[in-house]
Amino acid sequence: MTSSSLEKGFTIREANQTLPLVRIIVEDIVVLSREINETRERLAYLTEGRPNDDNEYSKELHAIEESNNQKSAVLDQFFGEIVSINAIPTSANEGYVDFPATRKGQQVCLCWRQGEDEVMHWHNADEECSKRRPVDLALIRQSGDRAISKTI
Repeated sequence: MTSSSLEKGFTIREANQTLPLVRIIVEDIVVLSREINETRERLAYLTEGRPNDDNEYSKELHAIEESNNQKSAVLDQFFGEIVSINAIPTSANEGYVDFPATRKGQQVCLCWRQGEDEVMHWHNADEECSKRRPVDLALIRQSGDRAISKTI
């Protein structure tokens, strides 16, 4: 993005241009996030009601917890990669990414979800991705991409 586009946010075209990189990172985020959550659930189940003894079983559980913490640090790095391109990872489990944008002078977010071919949804900046709706003419026009407007 150019410095002028950073001030006004992404256009649809600019957001879609980032997707090759975003797809790779989000795939890693979703997989790693699920692994971390599953391990946390298993650890909680295995340690519930058990004393924190200094035996081999407790040491093994502690090692698993430390490994999971290291995975969490890697997950944070993946989030940082998304943020470094001025996008916002909004759901690690579902693979949502928001791209700040402007629509009719209002701050909005272009919204993409893992598995989608293009960025073709948006929501108000203060809304969650569950409130997203298809892009409209106002967003298409500011992108200046005639090919996008033919698909709608």
